[in-house]
Amino acid sequence: MHDSSVGLLAAFFTVVVWTISTFSFAHASRMAHPGTVNRIRLLFAVIILSILVCLLEGVWPWQLLQSVSTDALLYFGISGLVGFTIGDTLFFTAFKILGSRRASIFTCIAPAAALLAGMPLLHESLSAAGVVGMLISMSGILMLSLSRKEQEDVRNEGHGHFWAGVLYALLGAVCQGVGIVLSRKGFSAAGPGLNAVHAAWIRIFVGTASAYLVSIRSTPPLAELRAALRDTPLFRKLLSGTVLGPVLGVSSSLLAVQYIEASIAQTILALTPVTVTLVSAARYKDRISPLSALAVALSLAGVIILVWRDSLW
Repeated sequence: MHDSSVGLLAAFFTVVVWTISTFSFAHASRMAHPGTVNRIRLLFAVIILSILVCLLEGVWPWQLLQSVSTDALLYFGISGLVGFTIGDTLFFTAFKILGSRRASIFTCIAPAAALLAGMPLLHESLSAAGVVGMLISMSGILMLSLSRKEQEDVRNEGHGHFWAGVLYALLGAVCQGVGIVLSRKGFSAAGPGLNAVHAAWIRIFVGTASAYLVSIRSTPPLAELRAALRDTPLFRKLLSGTVLGPVLGVSSSLLAVQYIEASIAQTILALTPVTVTLVSAARYKDRISPLSALAVALSLAGVIILVWRDSLW
């Protein structure tokens, strides 16, 4: 199998597991504080990945950082800080306010953020077609944001102000895009010897450490963990979401980034709002207005134009 085929399969697999984990984390974010959800699932993920990487590579936990170059650690570490500590906390807050379907649509902004960050870091180019793709994606997001029905539905659900949710989702999407570019830069610095699971562990290890350092004064970690473990429904959502999202999903997304361009990988990952919308309609009987469906279609069309920007004109 060609390297590009491996990358494409990994990216599509990521879409599947992220779709399922999106609903787990969206439900969990309405059962507990979004910051708590992010910290607990990162803690679960770093424990699971530590065991997995040690078994795969035949090393002890304290050796996991020794075999990676300083530059690679720096890029993966910053990627974990931006993507997990900051970005996912913002996104989980958006999940709480907007719900999984609405918040996931904003991930279509991530490819544009990946491209803009990739220009100085990965020397990627922005053509006129790329600008058009970005504008089309943003028009879809704007269409959803200006929908009075969506605003009214969010207000009736009573989990927060609509525009606050929009802001959290936008910033979270930007962090996702920047994080994936930093991960690709990390692979370049590490060389061919580093596997995707080990890279995912580095990102999540730094993300977990920084998330707890930021909150340690306001939220006692042990008390927070005990409360989550005692809440059986919350614990189940967090565990299932962690296995599918940070463990399987992040590992497969990094495998994709390792073999295909960051913007292409992020484009495929941007299919997640489409699959989330379909699952919302089919399983959760979420009523989707024609305007919301058009917003998703426009956002996705913009992403497709963005990835094929160099072939259009």
